[in-house]
Amino acid sequence: MGIFALTDGYILIGATVLSDHGNRITVVDNRDAVEITAFGAVNKAITKGLGDGSIEFQLFQDFAAGKTHATLQPLIGSTTPTTVEVRATSGARAVTNPAAVMQGLLMEYRMLDGGIGDVTVVTCTFQNAAQAGITYPTA
Repeated sequence: MGIFALTDGYILIGATVLSDHGNRITVVDNRDAVEITAFGAVNKAITKGLGDGSIEFQLFQDFAAGKTHATLQPLIGSTTPTTVEVRATSGARAVTNPAAVMQGLLMEYRMLDGGIGDVTVVTCTFQNAAQAGITYPTA
């Protein structure tokens, strides 16, 4: 597989597939930088600390049952993590189409965000809410 153009992304929130409403996906898997510099050092030294992650995507707003608002609105008031999964294509998980999966919490929900005549989009950022962090299953 060569250079990749994202044209067929897959977005799953809980049990609801919202790929047909999405147009942007960002997966961030990071670690804290922890300084471990000792006395006498002439340069700082760091190591990796705790991991964190987020999965963000942009969806077109839709108030129909089972669509954007009906899926996201209950999650903003919930303290129970939900499964979030994204893939580069809508095809099955595979070595060439790994998923990014996380138990996450939705921390902000902007039901409406736009001006006159604009298509209303919702940017969703799910923050890591479990010790497993982001996993990358291929099956």
